[in-house]
Amino acid sequence: MYLYCYARSEKARITGQRLLKEAEGEWIDDMESFVSAFGTNNRRADGTVVLILHQEACIKLLLERLYPADVRCPVINITPDGKYAGILRTGGYNTYQILNRLTDILGCTALSGEEDLKDTAPDLMRTVMAYQMKPDDEELLKKISAYIKDGGAVDVYSDLPLEMSEPVLDSLSYKTFLFQSNQKNELGQAYAAANSEDKYSIFITCGRIPEVEKNGKVLLLVPRIIVAGIELSARSDPEYASSTCRDALLKHGINPDAVVTVAVSALARESDAVTRIAQDLGCFVTFFDSRLLKAVRVPLNMGFSNERAEADFCTAAACLASDNGRILMRRAGSKNSVLITAAMKRSPVLLTD
Repeated sequence: MYLYCYARSEKARITGQRLLKEAEGEWIDDMESFVSAFGTNNRRADGTVVLILHQEACIKLLLERLYPADVRCPVINITPDGKYAGILRTGGYNTYQILNRLTDILGCTALSGEEDLKDTAPDLMRTVMAYQMKPDDEELLKKISAYIKDGGAVDVYSDLPLEMSEPVLDSLSYKTFLFQSNQKNELGQAYAAANSEDKYSIFITCGRIPEVEKNGKVLLLVPRIIVAGIELSARSDPEYASSTCRDALLKHGINPDAVVTVAVSALARESDAVTRIAQDLGCFVTFFDSRLLKAVRVPLNMGFSNERAEADFCTAAACLASDNGRILMRRAGSKNSVLITAAMKRSPVLLTD
């Protein structure tokens, strides 16, 4: 713990001197100069900014000086008389330990504690249920959910668009690391790195994650937000059609557990092959009238013939069922048995509500 103390009044400086007698640190003589030099002048990695000012002045400095300059360290407010102290900005897992140390030195009252984070903690289980997410470890899901409810913070990694209803408050519980859809390797590397650390992390993806030695603290969640459009030939063996669909998904880096529905034409809905595919994927079947499917203007690549466009029932069904979502793979599988198009629903995953 290294303190950067800032004060204006004589009373506040006396309070700061009491701190610096017991803890290592220095005075900030000029906030603007301090901010401009932060990070380039051998600033301590364990540094904490201590603003010994009335609360309005502290908030103004935080919003107009420290945040714009991206000064990444804890910021603690202490009243000039040294009677009260509170956290304005956390900067790591030990911010409350620093606050407790300062209150011990001054004998003052802490305005907040780690238990207060429970009041703003989101419910992970509600998110899991809303998107029918499949966890790779049910017991770990319960542990992490309870940890968050108790005020804990976790890192969240995803290659999906994530949104939070109250980002300012929810970021106290979730620190998000987002990847582009084409950064599968980078997400896999992050997954391997997280399993080498001793802290809770959550990975939310519909893609395949590499096999690594797990540390028991990294949770994988697969949201069910992918639609599989299916097109069958006249005779499709149910078992073969099902394995063909699953293999096609895996080949294109899609986790079969992410499929929420199988979309087909009305004529194909009673097919044994469609029933077997839906059972294997653990989802239900959505069907559309053939005339509606023919009317869909599916996105085409250059060189596709009109005949292929009209016959592309699997892509049309996937587009309809996913509300014109992003196509992940198109007409994969076997022309003699089953063809599959996978599309991801457009709406982002709402991490908190």
